[in-house]
Amino acid sequence: MPQSPDNLPLALYSAAQVRELDARLIAAGTLGFELMSRAAHAIWRALRRRWPDVGTLTVLAGRGNNAGDGYLVAALARRAGWQVQLLAVGDPLQLQGDAAQARDEAQAAGVTVLPWSECAELSGVVLDALLGTGLSGAVREPYAQAIRLLNASALPVLAVDIPSGLCADSGQVLGVAVCARLTVTLIGLKLGLFTGMAADWVGELVFDDLQADPSLVAAQACVAQRLAGANVPRMAARPRTVHKGQLGHVLVVGGDRG
Repeated sequence: MPQSPDNLPLALYSAAQVRELDARLIAAGTLGFELMSRAAHAIWRALRRRWPDVGTLTVLAGRGNNAGDGYLVAALARRAGWQVQLLAVGDPLQLQGDAAQARDEAQAAGVTVLPWSECAELSGVVLDALLGTGLSGAVREPYAQAIRLLNASALPVLAVDIPSGLCADSGQVLGVAVCARLTVTLIGLKLGLFTGMAADWVGELVFDDLQADPSLVAAQACVAQRLAGANVPRMAARPRTVHKGQLGHVLVVGGDRG
C-alpha cells in the first residue's frame, strides 16, 4: 500500500468499504477475534507511547465491535498493572460474537465492568470505544450524555478507529462528538478522518493495518486519495527565460465556510 512521508497510506475509504475489506480478510482465513486482538494491541501500543506513565485507564464501551476493542484494551492494561475501570454505556449482555468474547476476556483478566452513570468519575486516559464507524444518524442518549461529560472532563482521550459521533464518510459531527487527542484507526483510512470538521476532533492520527494481506488491500477500491508529496504530480522545471504568458491560466472558485 503506497504511503506518504507521514507514514499514512494515501488511499481513503468509506465506512462500507472498510467493512467489506474486513470481511475479505476474515473470508481469507483471519479469524474475526484475531483481528480484534490485533486492533487492541495496536491501540495499547499507541496509548503507552503517548501516555507511558499515567497508569490509569477508563474505557467507555458501547455495544459493537468497537466496544470489543475497548474490552480487550482494558484486559491488556489490567494485566500490565494499570488501574482500569470500564463503564458500559451499551449493555454488555447485548454484545455478540467477537465482542462478547472480548467482554469475557476482560472480565477474566479482572476488569470490573460498571454500568454507565452520569455520576461516574472519569480518570486517567479515557478510551473512546463507544460508537465507531457504523453511526449514520444523530448520536442518541445515553451516548450523547457520555460524550458531553467526557469532553467536559478535559482528560486525554484516545478514540478507537474514529471519534464517536464523527461521520466516517463526511467528517461531520452527528449532533455531538468526542474530542480526541489521539485516534488510532484500523485496516483502512476513513474519508471522514480528513474531511468536514474532522481536524478539530481527531487529534493526532495513528494508523495500523492489522497485518492485512497487502494484495487483499490493493484489490479493494478506494473512494479517494489523500494529496501528499508522494502522489502530487511534479511540474516540469521552468526555463529561466520563461514569460507569464507561457504558463497557462489558473481558475479560482471561491465559496464560504464549509
